Amino acid sequence: MGSASSSSSCFQPNYGDFYLSSAHSNIDARYDVIVIGSGYGGSIAASRAARAGKKVCVLEKGREWRPGDFPETELNSAKEVQMTFHGNKTVGDPTSLFDFVISPDVAVLQGCGLGGTSLINANVALDCDPRVFQDEVWPKTLREDLETMNNTDKKRALDMLQPTVYPEKFPELPKMSRMAKAAAHIADIESLDATKIFKRTPLLVNFNDKEKNSAGIPQPACISCGNCCGGCNTGAKNTLNMNYLPDAKAHGAKIFTQVEVRGVVKDPVSDGWRVHYVHHLRKQKSFKVKEQIVRANVVILGAGALGSTDILLKSQALGLELSPNLGKRFTTNGDAVGFSYNGESVVRHVGKPLVKIRKKPHKAPGPCVTSIIDMREQEGKTVDQCFVLEDGTPPSSTSLPYNIVIRFLESGKDTTSGDVQKTGRHVIGKGMKNTIAFLAVGHDSAAGELQLDEETDRVWVNYPNIGESENFERVRSTMEHATTSLKGTFIPNPYWAGLAAKMRDTKGIVTVHPLGGCGMGETGAGGVVTHAGQVFVGDSSEVHQGLYVLDGSVMPRSLGINPCLTISMVAERGMRLMAEERGWSIDFESSKVLDLESTRARPGIRFTERLGGQMTIGENTGPCELILTIESEDVEQMLNEDETHQARVHGNLTCEILSSCPLTVSNGYFTMFSLSEDKVQSREMTYTLNLTSAEGAVYYLKGHKLIHKDSAFEIGKKDTTRLEISVYKGESEDGDEIGKAKLQIRGGDIVKKLSTIEVTHASGKLERLKWKTKFCTFFMGNMWQIYGAFTSGCTPFDPTAPPREKRPLKLNGTEAKVYPIETEDGVELYLTRYQGGPKGPVMLVHGMGVSSKIFSLDTVDTNLVEFLFAEGYDVWLLEWRASIMLPSANEKTTIDLCAEYDVPAGVKKILAVTNQKDIQILAHCAGAAITCASILAGKLHGKVRNLIISQSGFINVPTRLNWFKAHLKLPQILYGIGVEGLTAYTDSEQNWMGKILDQFFEGTADVTTAFDQHCDNHVCHRITFLYGLLYEHCNFNSATHETLHELFGYGDAKLLKHFALCFAKEHLVNDEGKDTYLPDFKKGLKSQEYKDKIAFMDIPIQFCSGEKNKAFDQASTARALQRVAEAHPGQNYERFVVPDYGHIDCIMGKNAATDVFPYFLRFLDKYAEG
Repeated sequence: MGSASSSSSCFQPNYGDFYLSSAHSNIDARYDVIVIGSGYGGSIAASRAARAGKKVCVLEKGREWRPGDFPETELNSAKEVQMTFHGNKTVGDPTSLFDFVISPDVAVLQGCGLGGTSLINANVALDCDPRVFQDEVWPKTLREDLETMNNTDKKRALDMLQPTVYPEKFPELPKMSRMAKAAAHIADIESLDATKIFKRTPLLVNFNDKEKNSAGIPQPACISCGNCCGGCNTGAKNTLNMNYLPDAKAHGAKIFTQVEVRGVVKDPVSDGWRVHYVHHLRKQKSFKVKEQIVRANVVILGAGALGSTDILLKSQALGLELSPNLGKRFTTNGDAVGFSYNGESVVRHVGKPLVKIRKKPHKAPGPCVTSIIDMREQEGKTVDQCFVLEDGTPPSSTSLPYNIVIRFLESGKDTTSGDVQKTGRHVIGKGMKNTIAFLAVGHDSAAGELQLDEETDRVWVNYPNIGESENFERVRSTMEHATTSLKGTFIPNPYWAGLAAKMRDTKGIVTVHPLGGCGMGETGAGGVVTHAGQVFVGDSSEVHQGLYVLDGSVMPRSLGINPCLTISMVAERGMRLMAEERGWSIDFESSKVLDLESTRARPGIRFTERLGGQMTIGENTGPCELILTIESEDVEQMLNEDETHQARVHGNLTCEILSSCPLTVSNGYFTMFSLSEDKVQSREMTYTLNLTSAEGAVYYLKGHKLIHKDSAFEIGKKDTTRLEISVYKGESEDGDEIGKAKLQIRGGDIVKKLSTIEVTHASGKLERLKWKTKFCTFFMGNMWQIYGAFTSGCTPFDPTAPPREKRPLKLNGTEAKVYPIETEDGVELYLTRYQGGPKGPVMLVHGMGVSSKIFSLDTVDTNLVEFLFAEGYDVWLLEWRASIMLPSANEKTTIDLCAEYDVPAGVKKILAVTNQKDIQILAHCAGAAITCASILAGKLHGKVRNLIISQSGFINVPTRLNWFKAHLKLPQILYGIGVEGLTAYTDSEQNWMGKILDQFFEGTADVTTAFDQHCDNHVCHRITFLYGLLYEHCNFNSATHETLHELFGYGDAKLLKHFALCFAKEHLVNDEGKDTYLPDFKKGLKSQEYKDKIAFMDIPIQFCSGEKNKAFDQASTARALQRVAEAHPGQNYERFVVPDYGHIDCIMGKNAATDVFPYFLRFLDKYAEG
């Protein structure tokens, strides 16, 4: 037979990171087509719908199995068995590969995984007897379309499945010669032609190495290991994972495994369908699985005879009107098995693990089935009396139980007598090597019925006395004849006539080819679906638009042959007709193949958490539970490359005041330890996801866990287990907010959550351990960084880093204009104009150690310039000589110089450009002090329409820390020893002295501020040392806090000394500490000089203080208001205190545009027109 053997092939593709399926978090809320199941019908439907350009989703209950994943030993195989016992219970995981359904008379074995039973079938692709389709049980329309189905539809199936016989050039297999001998013997008995009944079987097996098959998947040649029915670990078997499914994915279909569909009902908000499903993720079972929903215009059931019938029966219970024939016309397809034990010749009776077959390729048993004895052409026999007999090789994973059952538990009929050698082989245990298994496929009456079992919630087979059917005896007899020719001992199916049958007193049937349950008919009175697979409404001829079944369940009778080719032809026909009916155009000519790089999966991470609490919607409050599975498909990228450490989310929210059923999560995202945009020195875990209710309502959920150390002894448990959520109508937070909740992970659920952490798509145990360790290390490392007792997270600004990208100001395209000005004492200043409209003009005056950037910073949504510009104001920013933007900031100065020259120069320029007689002024901190000094000195008389004083002005009451610094005369001491100034700026290039100072300033800040104000920003520490705490950290977003080095800089020691004098006196004094601005301050209105000065303040003034100002006490503005109100009782004076704000956050705070600026606006608007 030639010396070629694929078992010696060196070509073995690596399927290790090859995945067709996607993570559950990628399931969208709606699709054009949902295909349920991935067997022959489901895979064909997915491929053809995707080639028609439809948005396709495939939902498969089982897991994805790749070559190399399948168990080859008894122990590993046992772990992949699920058994459902009628009226009892289900044992094993619902996603296990080998799915046994045990009923009183029938046991069914089906494959559970991506690719369905193609994963564990015998690969046989034979046409059924043409007489099968002459049966009038088939709809007339199908019988009239047989020519097209047997040509066009069959060709399409064959082009994809590519069956071929075991090659002549391959080594001869002992079992094939034994079958040929048996065929000759049977032919003599039945008067048949042995050359016609013995045939090589067309197999869905690849016998040539292929770098890429027609779907783009590499496939090696078959090495004849015999493990076809245990799962092909080489990739040579043409399972659906090698053709239709990758073709579907290549054309855009999304495939999801471990998803069990629990029902299909009409969607109340559209003409489509609502599919109810649950996830089956093995490690995530600590939390009870709840149903979720996904919608589609078209739903195609391809879950097999048991699966599709099960789903429709459950759908019927949910209210879907279906045919009374649902579940009926179930057939075992006449499956039978028998054994010729201990014959005269070695057969290689069982499959071999790959490691053994590669060492001894000459002992390869061959594919599971390679030849048949075709008993379908016997004269005088009806089609239902015919069958085929196939050679069978059980997989290596069944070797031990196979051996035990045949050698020890069953006593068959010895077809020889007095054979001493045979007896010897049996005694020493070598009889199994001479054993061949026979598989028969024939017919039965299709009188079985699939019914839902209340105990197991799965279908079972009600088929009383099926084993008594005459055809099974006919098959048994033929098997015995075959055994006689081989001089073996005939052992019939133990479930039918052996020990198991005797114990149960029932002739049981084991089928691997279950068919029917949703059989075709002319109307619902005779079937469940039409000839094209459309589901009938009740017993009428009306159909449910958009609901189809295309798999073995639609067969209204037995086929008498392995059914995969026939199912494929019927499914191809169904998709052809569906496309014609719905106006689709299936691109059968497309040669697009799967891009293998798109299937390369990297190790991911997944865990589940449950949070519970109370949701408030309007006046209603009710329980709320959120169960979320968080998963990243690339854990390395998540941990090391993505700054937000983002992952996807799926799950559901249960809240009866929002929906009567759990809401399904889609388009969900989670970030872990991302920098908080809203709170300084904080990190967040954020959740954003869409929710869809069974009623069709769509909501958007936004939630966050704030990770922030609030006390010295906090360890983070509270922060990481508490989630605050808001729910909005629609698909984004642009909709109306309708509900809020505070949810908590309960104590016991923390342990459960930890148990669900699993690494996905790892190549082995070591890689799983590696990435699980890295993930846990990352999590605990971040927790230690935030909550650790002795950690310091200070990271100085890096001046060598690329400049950050700044957002443009929102000025409607208006360009800013800069006006240089020179004061009378020769200092160069400048004004920047933002002309938003006719109101004003209004001049904004910044404080000390900063610049006008505090009014125009780009790190908040709306700054003060943008706010006033949008309200139609002509806004002017004055950079006075202490501005860090000017060279003069490094020169010595005083309040006196700024009041005499800078403010008047700015006002003069504005009046000249605008032709106004007066202006409005908003001045902050030191800017307010110099403005008040200029007014009290008479420099602005008649030129100020109204004035807003932020935080300080002519009254300067220090807080305790600044009072302490002033009375220590620290600024005077620094100035006296030659320190001309201090800067808040620092960066990573500091010299050793600067770094020591940074540590000193950090320690000072920590000692002088509350714990919740501690941070790791060196610039912030310096600011606090120089001026006191200028802001509540919670009022700054992270972007502002991280760019403080852009906003704060040099502070002149002489100017600081001047302010210290004012603090000591608690009001404005000149550089020498004298009351030149308000003479006789203590006498007040009793002094004429005082009255003359305070008269200049007879203008409308608004005073503003932050409630938590740590630089200037609130008394500063309160006493100032009192002074001017006493002097001018008829004038308009106002004062407001901003709750929970400090000092400069009233100008720069993330929410100042809503919390503070409106107060300014109302006062400015009163005097906006000159």
